[in-house]
Amino acid sequence: MFKRILVAIDSSDYSQQVVPAAIEMARKFQADVFVLHVSEHDHGRAAVYSTETPAEATLLVAGAVKAFRAAGIPARAEVHDVAAGHVAKDIVESAGDNGSDLIVMGSRGLSDIQGLLLGSVTHKVMQLAKVAVLVVRGPIPVKAGQPVSQAVPAGAY
Repeated sequence: MFKRILVAIDSSDYSQQVVPAAIEMARKFQADVFVLHVSEHDHGRAAVYSTETPAEATLLVAGAVKAFRAAGIPARAEVHDVAAGHVAKDIVESAGDNGSDLIVMGSRGLSDIQGLLLGSVTHKVMQLAKVAVLVVRGPIPVKAGQPVSQAVPAGAY
């Protein structure tokens, strides 16, 4: 069903769950993987500001590729640098350019309203993509002493 999977990662804690989930999908469908990290930059008055160094971005994708290859899955990676606000568009365009039929990415689990107000990249990718999007979420954090009924949102099951 899926032969080429684009795995969009960033350095957030939420993105940590993406690679293991993508490994399982790639194994199941015997798919090739394309790892993508999109760095954002913003233009200031006198300079261009980036949220991370190129070396940090390269290390991030190299670690992901290493994990895929260790699992026996063919993988390659790229790092793109785009203007602030264009990450989702770049992910979707890269999926098309690479013939990907599935995009795997993480999410903080924002509601639709929060995603719209905060500009969720995942929300935008889901709106723009012409292929399937698998959104990976980590476990819901529970604070010590908090009743489970308060920790799990209504309708989560």
